[in-house]
Order: sequence, then C-alpha cells, then structure tokens
Amino acid sequence: MGAYTLLELHHFRSYTEHTTTFEPGVNVIVGPNGSGKTNLLEALYVLSHGTSFRGIDRDMVSHGNDWFRLQAVYNGLERTLTCKLESPSVVDKQFTLDGVKRARLSHTQRVPVVLFEPEHLRLLRDAPSQRRDYLDTLLIKLQTDYSWLKHQFERVLLQRNNVLKRRLPPDVRDDQLFAWDISFADLAEQIASRRRELVTLIDTRMSAVYSKIAQAQHAVQVRYEQKIFGEDYRATLLAALQATVQHDSDRGFTTVGPHRDELVVLLDGVPALAAASRGEMRSLLLALKIIELELVAEQSETTPLLLLDDVFSELDTSRRRALASLAQDYQTLITTTDADAVVGHFLDGYHVIATHNITDLG
Repeated sequence: MGAYTLLELHHFRSYTEHTTTFEPGVNVIVGPNGSGKTNLLEALYVLSHGTSFRGIDRDMVSHGNDWFRLQAVYNGLERTLTCKLESPSVVDKQFTLDGVKRARLSHTQRVPVVLFEPEHLRLLRDAPSQRRDYLDTLLIKLQTDYSWLKHQFERVLLQRNNVLKRRLPPDVRDDQLFAWDISFADLAEQIASRRRELVTLIDTRMSAVYSKIAQAQHAVQVRYEQKIFGEDYRATLLAALQATVQHDSDRGFTTVGPHRDELVVLLDGVPALAAASRGEMRSLLLALKIIELELVAEQSETTPLLLLDDVFSELDTSRRRALASLAQDYQTLITTTDADAVVGHFLDGYHVIATHNITDLG
C-alpha cells in the first residue's frame, strides 16, 4: 500500500508551522470548523496531484507571507513543493521528488487521489454537465489518451458552433459544416462509447457498494442516457446533425451529441434526483467514490489515496463504520467535527488526528 507517513506545512493556508503523521489505512482528522482539517487534505492533494481542488497557487500562501512549502514522506521518499510569489501575476512553483527538482508533476510522478468534498454533493442534483464532467474526469484518470480525445472533441465542437453563429446562407453554411461534422461524429462516437463502457462498469458494482454503506439491501442502477441510438452511432449522429442544422443555426450551438448526454441514477427503481433523501444522496455519492477508488486502483501501479472531507454529516453510526470498513484497504483521511463519533467508534482500530484536544470538542 502506498502511504504518506509525515507531512510538514510552512506558511500554508492557516498553518504557520505544522507537522503531523499518518498511518496506512484509515486516519480520522477531528476538530471544529476552522481548525484546518481541510487544509491538511488540500496539502496532500497538491503534493500528490500537482494542483489544488480549492483554488490557485497564490491562494494557498498564508496571510502576510509570500511563500509556502509542503514537505512529506511518501513510501519512504521525500516529496516537497515550494511556491514563492514573485509578483502579483507570477508564482515560482517547484517540486522536489527524492532530491530531484521538477517544475511540474508528470502523469507517472503523481500519486493517484480520489477526493470527496461537500461541493461534490451537487453532482447528482445539479445540471447534467456536472455528471458528464464526472465521467470525463474519471476516464482521464483511467485512460491516458482520454484527455487528448476530450480536448479534440471540444475543439471541433467549438469550431462547429462558430460556423453556426455566423448566420451564413444555408449553402455556404452547409459546405463549411461538412468537414467539421465528419470530425465531430468520429470523435463523438469514441467519447460516447468510452462513457457507456465506464457507466456499465459502475453499474455492475453500484448496488453492492451502496448496500454495504446503507447496511441494507438496495437496487441501484446507473444509466448513460443519450439521444443518438442505432447500431451505427456515427452514421446516426451525422444524420441527426443534418436534420437539426437549421434548428442549431437559429440557436448558434450544436444540440445533438455526447455533450448533451446524461448520467441517471435510480435507487430502488426511482430516479434519485426526484426521490432520494439528503442522506441517501450522500451515500450514493460515496458509493460512486468507492467504485472510483476501486477502478483507479485496478488501473494504477500505485494504491490511490482517499480523501474524504466532512463525510460523516447526515450519515448514521452504522453507515460511518461501513464506509470506514470499505476504505480500510487504502490510506484514507476522513475529516469530521463530530468528536463524539470519534471517541465512541473510531479510537479503536483507526488512527485519530486531533486538530484540537478531543476532550475539548464535545
């Protein structure tokens, strides 16, 4: 198991100087709001991934300073990140991996990370674009060429939309769209195919993982819904592009393709968006994160790190313990403000890190 054992923070967010240690398996970070729990997760995420999930580099420098440094030991090797504000618009950023300096982390130098933060709870409730982004982000983790494929698709989509916005005479417009339509259909077929395969993988695991977290048997279905059907996706999409060209031209954007598809989750046969409670929504999202963790672990030579920020809210005791049990084969950091839950259920068998004295938190 890949694991961090030591982390030192210097002028990072709310920390002036701070050192903490971690254990393999589940680490529970407990403390009141504003005590720096999320900052610890962010520090490990930045050291692992190269960028933050909360903001730009300059935002991480503590107030009144012009630099920060993170130092950690991962699998017995040192990882360091130093950021210095050279000017209001320039940040000098340098990684050091076991003594070797790097301007950035390559794909092979990153530690795979799966993150849950409260903002992710909007995934199942917000616009379909959020769920498409979720699938694409996971595919980028699992397939080294998917980032390039997504970039190419978005570039072609932009060019097609630019033609539509020009309000050209129909014959001129159609001539200019022809080449873009061919490229769009080729790339769209690959995007949709890979997303469908990923959703099928998630669907085969979702009921079992969700049922473990919920501590009760449930049927969960995950579906990839698209408007383009037929054995020949590419040909069907090309025909749809031609059929909707005037409609699209009037609006100035492309209305058919994988950029309009949807990810739907059903809980016991009912759309989760319509019927699931807040606690059920949180459990569904956590099930997705556990499956993401499993898939990344299967594709990576390095065991992924699991970061769970404020995950215990709206979960009862049995679901908390079930989640910790599912995560115990990975190095996991869980933050919580609930000291009673830690004292009552996690002091035995899990490593507890208190940002304040636990006895002062009740």
